Amino acid sequence: MIALAWRNLWRNKTRTLLTACGIAFAVFLVTFSMALQGGSYADMIKAATRFYTGHAQITQRDFVSDSKLEQTIPNATALGDQLQSSLPLVALPRVQAFGIVSKDERSIGGMLMGVDFALEAAQLDLFDSISAGAVPTQTDEALVGAAMARNLGVELGDEIVILGSGKQGGVAAMALTIGGVLSTGQAELDRSLLFAPLAGVQEAFGLEDEVHNIVLVLENYAQGAALAQPIGELLQADQSYRTWQQLLPEVEQGIELDRVSGQLFFFILLILVSFAVLNTFVMVIFERTREFGMLMALGLRPWQIIGQVQIEAFFLGLSGALIGLVLSASLVAYLSEVGIPLSAYGEGEAAAKEAFAKLQAGSITHMYPAFSVASMATAPLVLIVGTQLSALFCMLRVRRLNPVTALRVE
Repeated sequence: MIALAWRNLWRNKTRTLLTACGIAFAVFLVTFSMALQGGSYADMIKAATRFYTGHAQITQRDFVSDSKLEQTIPNATALGDQLQSSLPLVALPRVQAFGIVSKDERSIGGMLMGVDFALEAAQLDLFDSISAGAVPTQTDEALVGAAMARNLGVELGDEIVILGSGKQGGVAAMALTIGGVLSTGQAELDRSLLFAPLAGVQEAFGLEDEVHNIVLVLENYAQGAALAQPIGELLQADQSYRTWQQLLPEVEQGIELDRVSGQLFFFILLILVSFAVLNTFVMVIFERTREFGMLMALGLRPWQIIGQVQIEAFFLGLSGALIGLVLSASLVAYLSEVGIPLSAYGEGEAAAKEAFAKLQAGSITHMYPAFSVASMATAPLVLIVGTQLSALFCMLRVRRLNPVTALRVE
């Protein structure tokens, strides 16, 4: 029956080739689109998390909602060393404080971030947005947002004074020199953020070996949820661990919305192709009615004829799916290495992509399709099953076929 089904499939070569090519094109389009979609999501997540937030963060539990200076993580150095020695990650300590930033008669409220500039620059992309100067290397240098520098009227080399309230209630004061100006393109950050060396901020605000955030950069961003348990074992009861999904919910929601809408489009396309296959087997029934009547007159049961046509449908679906898979896999393999430059999409779409990821730093320059089980298996399986169902739906009428009547069909 298998050999006979294969020969029957090529009795009308034109129709078989057209149907197989339709299946192949649908498989190619859906498979490549899903690979491109999955790869772009990975790039967006990497760019969004490596810009500022990291892949995960550890904070004092109440600091998430209150952001008070005294809500700190004690013994931060020891905790960071423990995390880095036992888990595949890099820990970036940060201190956050609020104060008045002054230059001569001008003053403005801002948020002071104490960071390890060398670590942050090596692991994150935030400092790639420096528009003037460079990443501070001296203990008395600061990095200010472009809008803050403009509002204060400061330039590189100018001295600013920061006044705030220390942990014990005393006055915290720092005098810093402008070493660089940061232009992220995000008004909120450029207007309010001021970066200074971690040790200097800790000393000025009386924090000793305490921090407010430990930003974690993982070897694989997808491991965030899996590392929750081992990291939680190293934390105290009042400390919390949050993954990038909790830190950037708008990115996750945007990706999920785009994924669902894309899947809806893909399945509509696959269903339409399945209807085209259905039309092919409707024609098969009309053309081969006399043949089916003769086979039944010779003693074949209806289920045997149905089974033979189901084998033909399987070969047809499999042939189209394999052609589409080979084409899409070849293209994905090539583009996963060289990438697709965003300039190919035009300025408007590139800007939309940056807005979606909440980034203006230009860290995404290429899109890279990515292989996945879902992208490679969805379209072939759906169309092979759809071809089988289409053939079965058409062939069910064979059960009611009268051999004598069928033999009289011209």
